Amino acid sequence: MVTIITVVTALIGAIALFFQFKRDKDINQATFIFEYGKYFNELPGVPEFLSKLEAYRKGDKKALTDDSYDGMVNYLQWCESLSILIQKGVMDFETVDNLYSYNFFLIANNEYVQNKELVPEAEYYKGVYYLHKLWTNFKRKTKQQIMMEETSLEKVSCYDEIIKKGDLFDKKHH
Repeated sequence: MVTIITVVTALIGAIALFFQFKRDKDINQATFIFEYGKYFNELPGVPEFLSKLEAYRKGDKKALTDDSYDGMVNYLQWCESLSILIQKGVMDFETVDNLYSYNFFLIANNEYVQNKELVPEAEYYKGVYYLHKLWTNFKRKTKQQIMMEETSLEKVSCYDEIIKKGDLFDKKHH
């Protein structure tokens, strides 16, 4: 009888410990995701560039100019980091889709950004291309709309070549 009580007590303790670890992991992940979003909004020039991208999307084609280059590059570097976090499994689309897909597709599917930075400097943005491929596949699989699909990054001439060079593409898909 003592052995049964000891085993049951140990089992209850193990279950409680499991739920505590899971809860701590969920809280840590939520904190990280919140901080990552906050980091995005604190990058130099990014809030201003985000506003210009939104104006451009709504039809003001003069909203984006060469004077917003630093904001654009910082924004794209944030996307590069997000790509690595997704590829490494730190974050997944189910968790971040509602939070970050607007920001990601707003810049990745913008023809001005594609012409000024993403195509001419494609080798430096392999993570953006690869993330675009993964996220577009996720959106299609879950039957969600893709923002600005008419000017999708996947329509640029170097798209297929660059995604094959993505950070983890070869390890996961070959």
